[in-house]
Order: sequence, then structure tokens, then C-alpha cells
Amino acid sequence: MEFATLFDSLTGAWGDEILVWAVAAVAGCICLVAVVNVLDMFLDNPNEMG
Repeated sequence: MEFATLFDSLTGAWGDEILVWAVAAVAGCICLVAVVNVLDMFLDNPNEMG
């Protein structure tokens, strides 16, 4: 098996799908951290709201 065919298969649609899922996973983790920080902010200061 030649390396050229292996790299050609990785740069095809399969490689694009892995890249898209990796970006989606990173974005999901960032959103989860943001939601946890907002909830922590609201739960720490219940008397200072409004």
C-alpha cells in the first residue's frame, strides 16, 4: 500500500467530515463553558439581581 493513496483518502470527503465534527465539538465545549459561567454568576448573586 502506497502512502499517496492513504493521504488521498484522508484528504477526501472523510477528512472533511472529521474536520467539521472536530470544529463542532470545540464550539460545543466553548458554549458549554459559557452556559456554566452564566449559571454560576446567577447562582452566586441571587440578591443583587434587579
